[in-house]
Amino acid sequence: MDQENQVQIQELAQKYGCEELIAVLGSADPEMAVIAAESVAGGNLMFIDPIPTAQLGLKAYHIVELKELIDHQVYLRHMEMMEMILDISRIIEEVSIVRKRFFPSEVSE
Repeated sequence: MDQENQVQIQELAQKYGCEELIAVLGSADPEMAVIAAESVAGGNLMFIDPIPTAQLGLKAYHIVELKELIDHQVYLRHMEMMEMILDISRIIEEVSIVRKRFFPSEVSE
């Protein structure tokens, strides 16, 4: 997650409040998805400004986890090819582990 995205996420969290937002990830790499999920939940683990220690408390979901909530044609147009190369089960597992670690009291999984 680059600095520009971090700034935008922090500004949105300040404007709307963390309880009103989720982060939707699109990384093809499970490890990068985990780093991004941990960054928006508990602060930037890479200690790159602007949010190296900010505890935004945002839940992160990978786009493939939200497939049922997205218009079918839109999802197909943007994600159909990606699904062929993604390790979907691993990505979902890894990102959900981050949510469970940062939001253990929530049973929405």
